[in-house]
Amino acid sequence: MCTICDLAQAFASKRQATPNISRGRFVASGLAAGASIAAASAGDALADTATANVVFVNGKVYTVDSKRPWAQAVAVKGRRIAYVGDTAGAKAFVGRRTEVIDLSGKMLMPGFVEAHTHPYVGSTLSQGVDLQYDTREKLLEVLTAYAKTTTNNSLVRGFGWRYMAFPSTGPRKEDLDAIWPDRPVFLCAIDIHCAWVNSKALQLAGITKDTPDPVPGFSRFERDPATGEPTGFLVEPPAMVQVLDAAEPFTIDTAAANLGLWLPKASAAGITTVMDAGVIVVSEDEAFQHYVDLENAGKLPFRVVGTHYYNDPKTDPIPIITGLRAKYRTELVRASVLKLNIDGGLEPYTAYLIDPYSDKPDTKGVTLIPPDRIKQIISTADREGIDVHCHVIGDGAVRLVLDAVEEAIAANPPRDRRHSLAHLPFVSDSDLTRFAKLGVIAQSSANWAVFDPAFIDLVPKRLGSRADYVLRYNSILNAGGRVTLGTDWPAASYYSTYKPLDAIESAMTRQVIGKPDAVPLPPIGERIDLAQALRANTLDAAYQLRLEKATGSIEVGKFADLAVLQENLFNVPAREIHATPVVMTMMNGGFTHRTASG
Repeated sequence: MCTICDLAQAFASKRQATPNISRGRFVASGLAAGASIAAASAGDALADTATANVVFVNGKVYTVDSKRPWAQAVAVKGRRIAYVGDTAGAKAFVGRRTEVIDLSGKMLMPGFVEAHTHPYVGSTLSQGVDLQYDTREKLLEVLTAYAKTTTNNSLVRGFGWRYMAFPSTGPRKEDLDAIWPDRPVFLCAIDIHCAWVNSKALQLAGITKDTPDPVPGFSRFERDPATGEPTGFLVEPPAMVQVLDAAEPFTIDTAAANLGLWLPKASAAGITTVMDAGVIVVSEDEAFQHYVDLENAGKLPFRVVGTHYYNDPKTDPIPIITGLRAKYRTELVRASVLKLNIDGGLEPYTAYLIDPYSDKPDTKGVTLIPPDRIKQIISTADREGIDVHCHVIGDGAVRLVLDAVEEAIAANPPRDRRHSLAHLPFVSDSDLTRFAKLGVIAQSSANWAVFDPAFIDLVPKRLGSRADYVLRYNSILNAGGRVTLGTDWPAASYYSTYKPLDAIESAMTRQVIGKPDAVPLPPIGERIDLAQALRANTLDAAYQLRLEKATGSIEVGKFADLAVLQENLFNVPAREIHATPVVMTMMNGGFTHRTASG
């Protein structure tokens, strides 16, 4: 149960800002992102008239506005919402050029705000063969079949193999050598913290039994205990990148083309805003400039709040994020959040715990940045008005950051703080109330909050009885805290998804999607209701990103970022929410997704 966040440090030393975007790359990334987005700017010409561009009527409009939770109709003029109310009142906004959409009882709600996801990483690393299977035998069957479909000599890529398919020492290169003896292979694990490679990939990178581990104690080349030879199991990003860059490094052209293939999928899931929690595979300047170029061409289908990723204690992140904030501040693209990677993940014992691991009592895990340095950075960022977003997996990492924020509040002048802790699988009882007390936002990926085979296979071993108290959304909410959702795509513990409805269902049921008889993840009392889950993925997520005055709810004057669902979710059984079709998505007043039934 961990995330892709610390990939960025490994890539950072190899990436330089290259803001120029080639024509071929731009065209590839803009395909299918939605030429209809341009309709929003065209519609601005009507904004000063009495009529609207689009009027939705006869719907179940869930506004996420506490003053008026439900309505029947919404009018959109230009980029903004001009009316929210009943169908009769909407008639005043209908003119000769207005498109009137009869929802016929469909649900209209705010577009989803993903408070932590990775568009570039997900669209790039999920390329190749899908490996989300439970056993070694099934993986080898799938890989053998895939080999028959690929005949060139380029790198074989794949994503999603699960740790439970292998012993604790990980997969071995011999299995891949039997399928691809002369072609390099690089297969990412489901959490993007480890990789499985063959002998050819190791050879290209010059990795032998005499090669030192990139970061001893954290990132390593797993070795055969008898021979000392590398086995083909790469632990943590520094080792992964050392091999990947030798075999076939990422380029902005490749990443942009892959992003272009994913953008319409995001719109089809109802996503209208994202926090890109680490572009990682390319430089931040390349990525943010590309987002801006897509925006300028009318082909960016969501708002973007970008981050500067940091876990290198030898450098100072404050000037970097300050520069990015000043450079990228368009209507749709901002780079304004400082992302700190505090610890690693549970699988390789790199999550930082308060008490030792149950199956490895000689360690509590590690922080990737020394604790004193973490506190110094958070205090400085807080003083400079910079929001900090921290990857925390272990309860020790959670407490460390909460302590740091508390000290920053005491040291710095009052201000509107929006610091957030990401993931939060393990929070100590005594820290649950501190989110509300300190105003720290609890950000998590509810798609992890299920009792899946990967959880069963791993977490009780690592944590013992502590495994019965994980992902405690309801406790934080009941204590007055604010919870936000984001899938952290492509990272996962078992099932990788970018779809908000998947996570919303998981938050409500704590059960594996598609298996209604599945055992729920304890404690069952940490389930949250639909209204809480929707708010966490809309208005409260917008609050985290300082966009709550612009989007996240359906209110007059806000941008028209909307999603239409085939059914009213409040009438759908909880275990069927993930299957509810999104039939229309609108961002900034323009349609980015529309099905035949929409």
